[in-house]
Amino acid sequence: MSVQKEHQMPYRVVMPASNTGRMNVLLRWWQSAVQNWQRRKMIAALEALDDRTLMDIGVHRGGIKRVVDGFNDAELRMVPIAPERKHQDASYADLRRAV
Repeated sequence: MSVQKEHQMPYRVVMPASNTGRMNVLLRWWQSAVQNWQRRKMIAALEALDDRTLMDIGVHRGGIKRVVDGFNDAELRMVPIAPERKHQDASYADLRRAV
């Protein structure tokens, strides 16, 4: 005895053709907005580095934007491995007590 199972099509959401064009425009706009945000974030991170560190990685301060423009999407998503240092303002009295 053999049992034959009927083939079923997977459930799909079908959108009218007029909505797909708008969705593509919105998707491209969103992707562009995210990429621009990541680009600005990477530029800010590199500009926060001191000149010696920039020279160590082979980037001049004036060429940061040009270098970041050459990054692909995966490179723009990179995050620093080392945690950011918290900046502490030390008053003159604190410095005198430390000596």
